[in-house]
Amino acid sequence: MPAFADALLAYCAAMMQPPEIAWPADKFFGQKLRYLVAFALIGQDVRWRRNGGELPTLAALQRAAHASPRQVAALVAALKLGGYVIATRPAQDRRAVRLQPAMALLAEIGRSPLAFLEASERLAPPPWPLASRLRDLDTALADWLGRSYDMFVQQDVYFGCFSNIVRFTEQDCGYPVLSAVLSAHYTARAGAAAPISLSYGGLAERFRVSRQHIGNILSEAERRGCFSVDHGGRAVAVAPDFLLEFETWAAGQMAHYRLLAEQLGLEPEQALPG
Repeated sequence: MPAFADALLAYCAAMMQPPEIAWPADKFFGQKLRYLVAFALIGQDVRWRRNGGELPTLAALQRAAHASPRQVAALVAALKLGGYVIATRPAQDRRAVRLQPAMALLAEIGRSPLAFLEASERLAPPPWPLASRLRDLDTALADWLGRSYDMFVQQDVYFGCFSNIVRFTEQDCGYPVLSAVLSAHYTARAGAAAPISLSYGGLAERFRVSRQHIGNILSEAERRGCFSVDHGGRAVAVAPDFLLEFETWAAGQMAHYRLLAEQLGLEPEQALPG
């Protein structure tokens, strides 16, 4: 579609926005393992609320998450400390501790999905806003993400065929850095200047990691044949095969989250469940 590149530019811009709080959200959630643990917690909580699934406890999360029990325990402790997870004792079992995702966690895990949904709305405007409605309704946002997690459990619609994308998500801030690079690529195609500097110093300052870490991400990307950033971050050259991989993955994400949002029934006049 002619507007596809513009929609992707808007998506990348959204993924580069600084977090609203001082907690290092970019570094924490911009890494696959930590993201998936939080994603699994949301999915478990939604199933428990909706159909009496297993209570979302630390033990339940340790069985479901793609990480070791020790890693899950440490991540949950950090999420509780940051205010992203609330520990409560349900009335039906006062001995158990429910791990309840806070709205702040839903917003962080929903950051990329919501940006993809907004990108799809740019390409094909719905009768009423979808992403903005979800941002205002925590129960609907949780249900939307929970449905997505259930689909991920059934079949990996996120990472399976996109090895280069996966590699960026495995590095601290790797995906946000990729978003910055691709934003520069799309703005250059439109004849505009990159929104932020792609120099080691510029990216390190924006994402609050070391210059060495930025250098490692960019050097590996060049070795893998994804893209290259010139010295000083003035220009970027993206390999056609990698651009096709990203755009194919992005189109799939837009379709995936758009279909799930439409299934929720977000009409303004309709009362939402919960």
